[in-house]
Amino acid sequence: MDVLSPLDARYRNELRGYHEIASEEAFIMYRARVELLYLEFLIDKLSSIGLVRPISDEERQRLRGIRLSSDDISEVRKLEDELGHDVKALEYVLRGRLKAIGLEHYAHLLHLGLTSEDVNNLAMGIMLRRVLYEYLIPSLVDLGKVLIALSSKYADTPMLARTHGQPATPTTFGKEIAYHTYRLCSWVNSLINLKINGKVAGASGSMASFTMIAQLDWPRELMNFVSSLGFEPAPVSTQILPPDNLTHILAVIGLTSYSLINLAQDMWMYSMLGYVRFRGRAIGSSTMPHKVNPVDLENAEGNLKLGSSILMEVSKILQSSRLQRDLSDSTIKRNLGLAVGYVILGSKRLKKFMEGIEVDEGALINDLNNHWEVLSEAVQVRLRVLGQADAYEKSLRLFRAPRMSMGDYLNAIKELGVDDKLLMNLSPSNYTGYASVIARNIAESCSQLLNKAEETCAREREAILSILG
Repeated sequence: MDVLSPLDARYRNELRGYHEIASEEAFIMYRARVELLYLEFLIDKLSSIGLVRPISDEERQRLRGIRLSSDDISEVRKLEDELGHDVKALEYVLRGRLKAIGLEHYAHLLHLGLTSEDVNNLAMGIMLRRVLYEYLIPSLVDLGKVLIALSSKYADTPMLARTHGQPATPTTFGKEIAYHTYRLCSWVNSLINLKINGKVAGASGSMASFTMIAQLDWPRELMNFVSSLGFEPAPVSTQILPPDNLTHILAVIGLTSYSLINLAQDMWMYSMLGYVRFRGRAIGSSTMPHKVNPVDLENAEGNLKLGSSILMEVSKILQSSRLQRDLSDSTIKRNLGLAVGYVILGSKRLKKFMEGIEVDEGALINDLNNHWEVLSEAVQVRLRVLGQADAYEKSLRLFRAPRMSMGDYLNAIKELGVDDKLLMNLSPSNYTGYASVIARNIAESCSQLLNKAEETCAREREAILSILG
């Protein structure tokens, strides 16, 4: 297959349907939809003051029924080569479609007063909403549900913690998964609460061309049009929409991806330590028959890194446009579907790995039992409660050993001269504090948030469908 991006070949089936909403062809379709919705808006406004003939219900249905075919798309691209302008090429094709359905008497109103960026920013907003609410957020919700189940299942499963890579105060596997669950759900909450801006303001943002059309309150009317498409109107612009809202969205997606990279790397380490086993595709080595590699996990990490790096770079670049605009942003924005596609793919691969893991509880217990020195925190805190001001210094002398067994721990307690049942009955396996409570609380709160996210996605999908017709 003669393609450049692995998303178009190797990973196409995993992103089934995504290309239909995030491709260059899809973007042309969204532009056409914006042009036709604006035309209907303009007909209604100008007919209300007698400048054009009102559109009948039957004509309105014909107008709303226009859809570009693959031949139309090809014609747009052909005309773009001749004209040197993609939006103007689309306007000419749409004029032909109006003529074909007997609405040529409205063709002169197509694109009237607009600059191409008025169309582009709204079309990009439609595409971004579809990407977010039909693919990205649902994929994150699916991953979140898997993490919630793991947080609950292993809430009580003790595990050696590692800070700076060294054995540390014990935790539970469920609590550590809950940490990543909470991070993911926080980012999902950010995504569903973001607003997407839009604008119609003409060539340099002054709406000057509209003063040549009719004496209406165009700032109010155009903001209402933008609002009717589900966008938050920008109160001021140059030729382009202020980039801050879009760059914020892209940065949030990029940072969400980085947080998932952290999860992937932690799981890779747990796999290396023997804490987790994974089911799924058994892809190993071409020369070492014994190996089963965590390929989905590593693939997830790679795709998440690629997607996030593009998005974070783009979010910075878009912040600057010379004077009223330059065209550098246009070519960059054409890659947004690609960048988010990698993040979606990464989250899907990460979900596939996480839903197939099994915790080796025996390995966790063995590791805990090899590191009784991690109870030094408990010992020095307990001794201080019992009145020993130099408890930390005493514990430092006795517990700073590379590794302690249960016998070494009990001998250390004897040497401290303390007869305390709490310390005598302590072990690495039961010194996990409130880890299990924390894990379950996070699972419950994140379940509620993911339910809210699913409701938001359903509501947004319905709204987008009404725009696209």
